[in-house]
Amino acid sequence: MNELDIFFWGMMILSGLAVMLAIYRANVRNHHSERTKKDIAKTLRSMAPLREWKVLDDITLTDKKGEVTADHLVIGPFGVLALTDLHRRGGYYGELRDEEWVLSTGGEDKVETLRMKVPSPVKNNERFVAAFRALLTRGEVYNVPVEALCPVTQSKIEVYVTGAGATVVERGKLRETLGRQKYQKDNGVDTEKVAALVAKK
Repeated sequence: MNELDIFFWGMMILSGLAVMLAIYRANVRNHHSERTKKDIAKTLRSMAPLREWKVLDDITLTDKKGEVTADHLVIGPFGVLALTDLHRRGGYYGELRDEEWVLSTGGEDKVETLRMKVPSPVKNNERFVAAFRALLTRGEVYNVPVEALCPVTQSKIEVYVTGAGATVVERGKLRETLGRQKYQKDNGVDTEKVAALVAKK
């Protein structure tokens, strides 16, 4: 084996190790991201008993485009709140009206940096809310306020999406946000009836 062959195989091995390292780190990030989604569910459930809320996770509805899922659903006297989590580490870029955002992971000077397009959680929420309102109409349940939020689940997430400030909740501020008066107000929503509609959808 000559020096050129040794150099070539050395570079191949180093490239393979770099790819394996990137995959390993991505898997670690994804595992951590999935775990932080559960933290949002815990926060919601810890607030539910005193407020007479029902908290459901991974609720899927159907509209003309197919299936649409909310990570969490809060049903209470105030109405209904759908939540789609921002749980994957990295920086999110785009416009509020965009169907997809760009997610940049890692860092500009790191080998594991990836840039990919991901579905906009805001657009996902819009679809889910529309599908949920249709579900209420079919069940002849009216005058139920339905809103949506996108909670950030961990610290290594940055959102640089123009116009997203009103719907994206910073990490650690979900409890404070849901403590606002509008979520404590009794709008006369029949929580059990709405929950039953979701159960038999």
